Parts: sequence; C-alpha cells; structure tokens
Amino acid sequence: MSSRWSDDLRACLPSFRQSLLTGWLPDAFADAELLDALASGTLLPSPGEAAPMIARAPVHPLTVPVGARTRTVPLLPAPVHAALHTLTERALRDHRPHPSVHSAARTDWDYRRAYRARSEKLTELASGRTPPLVQHLDIEDFGASVGLGALLAAPWMTAELASALTEVRRRTGQCLIHATSWSTRLGAALLDPLDQVVERHAADAWARWSDGWHIAVRDAAEGDRIREAVAQALGSMGLRLSERKTVLLAPGEITRGVAADVSGPADRVWCSAVERDDVRRYRYAIVRAAPDPGITSALPDLACRHPALLPRAVHYLDGATETGGAADTFAALWAWASRSKPEGEAPFRCGRLLVLAARHEELARRVPRPDLDTCRRSPVTGLRELAERVAVTAHGADAVTRLSPRVRDWVRRGAAVRDRPPQAATYL
Repeated sequence: MSSRWSDDLRACLPSFRQSLLTGWLPDAFADAELLDALASGTLLPSPGEAAPMIARAPVHPLTVPVGARTRTVPLLPAPVHAALHTLTERALRDHRPHPSVHSAARTDWDYRRAYRARSEKLTELASGRTPPLVQHLDIEDFGASVGLGALLAAPWMTAELASALTEVRRRTGQCLIHATSWSTRLGAALLDPLDQVVERHAADAWARWSDGWHIAVRDAAEGDRIREAVAQALGSMGLRLSERKTVLLAPGEITRGVAADVSGPADRVWCSAVERDDVRRYRYAIVRAAPDPGITSALPDLACRHPALLPRAVHYLDGATETGGAADTFAALWAWASRSKPEGEAPFRCGRLLVLAARHEELARRVPRPDLDTCRRSPVTGLRELAERVAVTAHGADAVTRLSPRVRDWVRRGAAVRDRPPQAATYL
C-alpha cells in the first residue's frame, strides 16, 4: 500500500534526476537502479532509515576544481543523496523563498531557466535611469561553515532531516556538501532571514544566487550600511562575509561580468570566449557546439588552463567521437589527467574521462592498462567501478579477476557499452 513517504520518493524523481548532473563523479551505471527505486517508492522503507544508512555509508574525500581553486569534498553514495534530497523536499514543502532568490531555492528549479532569470534581474539592477552601484555580498566558505545548530534551529526543520544531518555532520565534518541539490536547497532556505534584512534596506532591488547577493545601492555609504546589517545577522549564525568577494561594483562590471549575455549561436560564443579567455562563455559554448575540429583540438590546453571545464569538455567529446581528432584529444586529456598526483585532482580528472571511455569502446582502448590498474585500486568505489567497466570494455571480461558486484552483474548481462552507461551530461 502506498504511503506519504513512498509518494514523496516518487515525486522527487524528476528533480533528483536533474541533480545528478551536478555530481562530481558520475555513477558507472547511470544510477539506473537508484532511479528505479525512487520511481517505485522503495528506496527506503521509511524516512527514519536515512540516518542509519548514512551511518553505514563509505565516505571518501575528492579534490575537485571550483573556479580557479580546488577544494576537497566528501563523496557519499548516491542513495544517501537521494534520501537527503527527499527529506529536504519534505521539510521545505511549505517554504516559499523570496522572488529575488534564484538557483535551487525552489522545488521546480531548472538550472538554465534560473540562471537566465538571475541574469535578467542583474541586468535590470545595473541599467536603471541613473545607474546605481551594486553591492556584492558573499559568505566565506558558506557550505562547509554552516553549523548544525543553525540548521536544527530553522523553523522548517523536521525530526527525520535533523537526525540525518546530524549523521552527515558526524561522518563528514560538515552539514552541507558542495554541489548537491539538497545542500543548495537547505542553504538557500537557511538564508531566508538574511533576505529579509536585505529587503528591509533595498526592497526588491536585489538578487541572490546561492550565498551571494547583488544589491542596487545609491552610493558607497548605503552599500556599507547594508553590508554591516548583513554581517551582523550572519554573525548570529556563526558565519561571516568574504573579504575577497564582498565588493562594490559599477554597473558595467555587472553587465560585462556575472550578467554578461553569453547567449547566441554556440560557434559565435566560442569565438568570443577564445578572444577573452572567458570561462563563462566557454561553459555555454562547449556543451552546445556542433563537433568542430578547432574546438576538439583546443580542449587539452583549455582543460589545463581551466580544469573546472573538464566535465563540459567530456560532454562535448561524447558527441564528437565520430569526428577527426577526438581520439587524439581524449589521449592528450588522459595524459594530462593521469600526471596529477593521486592525492590531488587525479581521481576527479581520470573519473570524468573514464565516463567517456565507458561510453565509447574506441576511447576505452586509449586508456593505458597500468593507469586502469591504478584507478581500480582506488578507495573510491565510483572510480573503481568506472575503471573496471572500461577495462572490460577495452580488453574483455577476463581483464579483471575480481569484479565488483555491479560490474559482475553487467558482465553477466553481456557487458554491452550501451547497457546503462554513465552520464556525460553535466551542470558543473
């Protein structure tokens, strides 16, 4: 018989499927079993089972590129994220964020639509009759700094979510995990009192994306007053503003920067990106461009300069493997990725490229066997499974003596490349 919990699991399937596109290490089998469990409402028998599942889950650190820097994020299994995603949606069922808040602050969130709405609002703020200044406020290391007490005190917190988050904190050292949809939703809701502070000072002349506000102000003095009010409210939550990112901006810095119009034909945006070495334009163009020899050959150098673009480069190559130069580009990317230190970005970089190799047999054969053996020895389950799948794809079922259970089941089904392949599409 159906229950409210199983109904909620099913209702979260579309949003969780979209959230998988923000995952740092895609699942070797496209999370097919997990999505089936959500669709049938059988992921967990009850919400109270989430905390024990988190307590049993393996946790591994992964160093990932975030902008021009790197950070280490704790990897939790996808079923844990699915359970937390559902618990979060249950808790925030009646929460209504301010209309000026974008990103995954809403249940019906769609990345591209939300990003466009935010860009339009920022353009509006920066292009009034008397163009105002724009005060940018950003919280220092927001996700990792959010304390358990602040979350548990939120008016929308439920007992089941509190128990699960307490276990997440115990296992990982933090309550919110960077680039997960449930963390973004919780973080956005947690900052609702700060939005009220901003609204008292600026009415609706502001926009927030994640933990960053852009607020139209008349002059520097007004910007200082708002900054001080927000800083004081943040202090009561144990958070503080980033000195580096909290700045007063001229309107042109907004329309040329975070609100820059990067739409248009992908080939034209690509050319504009090359002229300016503009990461935002690269992000737009790479996943939309038709296969082009110039783009294909540029990817190794581009990834070397901007490692955060690697997931999008993989997405592009997935649609360009039948064109000239794709295999050589993959080999060059692999040589760059595998040179990184195992305790650094190598697992992230190699994992992303193994996704591509698992989807294309000709690329699987371009991964050196010693490198595959190294990845198969990784403590990260997701990386091991990807390496095993690629080894079997390239060299046959006898290439790996001790297969992990899911890879063994895949081999028994025939080890077809198109049998539940990992996803190359990404929002990263």
